[in-house]
Amino acid sequence: MVFLVPEDVHLGFNLAGIRELVCSPAELARTVRELMGEEQISVIVVDERLLGQTGAEELHVLEKNWSGLLIVLPAPGAGEVVHEDYAMQLIKKAIGYHVRLEI
Repeated sequence: MVFLVPEDVHLGFNLAGIRELVCSPAELARTVRELMGEEQISVIVVDERLLGQTGAEELHVLEKNWSGLLIVLPAPGAGEVVHEDYAMQLIKKAIGYHVRLEI
């Protein structure tokens, strides 16, 4: 298993004993291709922040020809969900779009 991370994450996974490589979005496709060629690697985890506009499409094409697992790790904070007020959820569901009410 290897993690591909941006510069600001350097040493984060290494501290846990997991191999990590720092790369830039421009180097991502080349690095993934090289890692897919290594026999001992069966899982590649890519930090979402390394994906450019075409990065995800390139990775999808590369993954089709590889027997391992390619995972995109969500960026920190990207998974935070803001919960709406229950009344607003009902109003949006009833009328089909979001309305901002000020009382």
